[in-house]
Amino acid sequence: MPTRRAVLSTTPLAALAALAACSSGTAAGEASPTGGGTTTGGFPRTVEHDLGRTELASAPQRVVCATDGAELCSLLALGVRPVGFGQRNDPLRPWVRELARGIPSYELAGETNFEQLAAWAPDLVLVQRGYATDQNLPTYSAIDPTVVTSFIDWRTNLEQVARAVGREQEAADRVAAVEASVAATAAALPAAARAVTVRTVAAFDDGSLYVLNDTSPAGKAAAALGLPPLPARATPDEAVEVLSAEQLVQLEGDLLVLLDFGAGRAATDALRAREGFQRLDVVRAGRVVELGEEESNQLYFDSVLTVEPNADLLARLVTEAAG
Repeated sequence: MPTRRAVLSTTPLAALAALAACSSGTAAGEASPTGGGTTTGGFPRTVEHDLGRTELASAPQRVVCATDGAELCSLLALGVRPVGFGQRNDPLRPWVRELARGIPSYELAGETNFEQLAAWAPDLVLVQRGYATDQNLPTYSAIDPTVVTSFIDWRTNLEQVARAVGREQEAADRVAAVEASVAATAAALPAAARAVTVRTVAAFDDGSLYVLNDTSPAGKAAAALGLPPLPARATPDEAVEVLSAEQLVQLEGDLLVLLDFGAGRAATDALRAREGFQRLDVVRAGRVVELGEEESNQLYFDSVLTVEPNADLLARLVTEAAG
């Protein structure tokens, strides 16, 4: 099974990476100018990132995002509009949809369109690890200086992007605001809600099952809210764990959340029909919630724009479960 960094591939994990619905993209038109704002520190500077170090001679004016993933979220959160991006999801996910409205894009159905990236004449390329590898990084870098961002930690991703565009203070302010918002959500939780043990499971049409672990965005949100932890990570660099039919008892808790990553109703129905599933106390007590595809993807997507929505979603679910 591919690591979370390289989870941008085929198999059920591709859906878990929120790539199940590839985009048709908006038409690439005249490039929008990079957003205004102040820079922190000076240029030239060296930016350390997931695949090395990149020298930037001057503050970027035309930034391109290779995907609509966390690097696009971080850039927009810092107040910078790229001149273009590769769009995998059509429509864009709710957390980034309005911020990215009107920005040119191309359909990213798998491989990066390096010709389109070059046509936007960028002076900085941002790309998340997984799309950028040691093997293809020279191709990105041949277009212009490239910074490879984290796929597994929103703070690291935001800091990498901020360093690349000279927005360190904006990033620090955004982190502080997000953390304060989540802390306020946690403080408002009733004591009974804070005791609710949450378990998740996603079913796919090949019969495979996955649960989110404590390093997933949902797991991080649970920890920030002071909830009992999600299952501990057992597989290095993974935010999900494979669950066999013999391990269904691991889904026991106070609330079971069924996730939908685009596999279709049949996969969830097949899970519900399993005898081991029906015997679970949490199922027999009716403490099962089914989430739609957007909220499911949100709980797996690690970006500065999903931290607060994930905290709000979990807070609502455990409050309702606590009665």
